[in-house]
Amino acid sequence: MSVPDILLFGDQTETDFKVEELFNYAQESTRLQSFIEGALKSVHQAFSEADLPNRQKYAFDSFLSLEERILAEKVPDVVLRTVLLCFAQLGHLILRLETDVQAHELWKSQKFTIVASCAGQIPATLAAITESLDDLVDAAPEIVATAVRAGLDVDQRTNDFNDDRSKSWATAVGVPLAEAQQVTATFNKNKGLIPSKGLYCGVTSAWATTIIGPPRLQEELFASKPFGEARVTPLPINATFHALNADRPDVESIIGSVPKIEKLKLENACFLSCEDGAIFPPQNGKELLSQALLNILNRITDNEKVFAQVRVQTGDKEASIVPVVADKVAARLIKVLGEDKAHVKTN
Repeated sequence: MSVPDILLFGDQTETDFKVEELFNYAQESTRLQSFIEGALKSVHQAFSEADLPNRQKYAFDSFLSLEERILAEKVPDVVLRTVLLCFAQLGHLILRLETDVQAHELWKSQKFTIVASCAGQIPATLAAITESLDDLVDAAPEIVATAVRAGLDVDQRTNDFNDDRSKSWATAVGVPLAEAQQVTATFNKNKGLIPSKGLYCGVTSAWATTIIGPPRLQEELFASKPFGEARVTPLPINATFHALNADRPDVESIIGSVPKIEKLKLENACFLSCEDGAIFPPQNGKELLSQALLNILNRITDNEKVFAQVRVQTGDKEASIVPVVADKVAARLIKVLGEDKAHVKTN
């Protein structure tokens, strides 16, 4: 049976967080107010428990000031950006479910196809394992704390390369995955670099592949114009996400203690893995969160396969997209499906 309704979570390229809208709505929503307070407390606790050389670097007293800080930076801090994205997506999910009766009914009855790109898989996990707003709000601080630790993990792994974190570490190139993989493999071999220390292809789609790795290597690679006149776009991401050649991250430590998540489980919700578009099988909440983290930190994201699965799910019906801080991903999805086959559903 086709499922034309899509709950879509964006990735690290999103910039329209609309945090002020959340704070305004929280004045009349006890659930959203509770989430905002609980999320800030859990973030501060996660940072206080982490072994940090510069704790002040992550200090902020409001998600409003955090948004202002992130938007002012050309290449924002990856930890804070990951936290802000997670907070904003969960906040806007709560807002949408409280104010959009149809969206709430689709989510409650698990009739959405849940699609999430990269870091969006963390909050999307909570959308997939809950059916009541009270359960969602109750468990949300555990998800936000997990986002803190996921950001710290990828930040530390990236620091190990000893390169410039003020520059972009991810470049989208308008070529197919196979071509980009061949070029990066040849480059790494010529430089005497093992795969985990060189450039790699972390994300691909029908029109571009993202090459990830240290700026000094990126600059050397692209200076030789190995892709001819193909479009090359540096992204505002300064970390090694989707590091498929790196050691497996300790996702158990990243998740930590999540008693509320452990009580929840994925049952009938259709939630797509960003690795290959496969539908996650039934499992408990903590297991699903582990898989989401591995997708973000240690596996390639293949949007071509994800969007192909979306086509399967929607069948011959027009897709109705409910975006959750996902303007840019929604535009890419509509581009693939066709403007006559998909639209964004406004609230």
